[in-house]
Amino acid sequence: MSIATNRNQPAGRTRAMRPHTVVLIDEHDLTRSALKQALVAAGMQVVGEGRGPREVLDVLRDHEPSAVVIDPVFAGTVHLEWVERLARLAPAMQVVVLTNSAHRGLLPDAIASGARGFLLKSSRREAIATGVRACAAGESVIAPELLESLAGQGPRGGSLEGDELDADTIATTLTKRELEIFRRLPTGESNREIGAVFELSENTVKNHVASILTKLKLDNRIQAAVHAVRNGLGGVGALVAVQIMCDETDLISSVSSFFG
Repeated sequence: MSIATNRNQPAGRTRAMRPHTVVLIDEHDLTRSALKQALVAAGMQVVGEGRGPREVLDVLRDHEPSAVVIDPVFAGTVHLEWVERLARLAPAMQVVVLTNSAHRGLLPDAIASGARGFLLKSSRREAIATGVRACAAGESVIAPELLESLAGQGPRGGSLEGDELDADTIATTLTKRELEIFRRLPTGESNREIGAVFELSENTVKNHVASILTKLKLDNRIQAAVHAVRNGLGGVGALVAVQIMCDETDLISSVSSFFG
């Protein structure tokens, strides 16, 4: 494990102005090295790394990073329990799952365990860095092709919280305006963008989203977006549950794996 700190940071610089800090967990040294390069190039600071979660627990406590990127498949076994443990360890830290395409089926359980994002190693490294940065900033990121695949699984295709929800239940639980906003969540539009559609303020949309999550007993917008797609309620076309604060629209692309 290696730990890096920024000792040259100017005094008085606020936490909000500092670069996003990230901890990497992956059993493959080359994967961590490549990912670290991509994150640093995107303006983030890698403050720790390890082959397994136990190696970085002290770093997580001491540095309180913005995000931890983890491949929960190590030693030949899936360890999603660590996603949940990491999410509970530091609630302000965002957990991002980055794994191989072969393990894409882990998406529902990873999100239910507390992951803020779910990305694939088959994506371009710049795209992965963009996704990690968005998660570190508090956004929710999911590979679009994964959300699309959920559309064919039906409302009981995974084990997300609220998995008993069906289209009729959702429609009768939400108000007309909440249902309209719920249907737009799979597009990845921000609250401001959704507000522009319905001529509502950003704060009003934020309150509606909070009400939607409370009524449907869901933890985050990703879960809501997945349920919208599964129940055929994502009726605005694009099935992209990606919310990013940048102009890069090709967040996830299916190209040759940089990480191998």
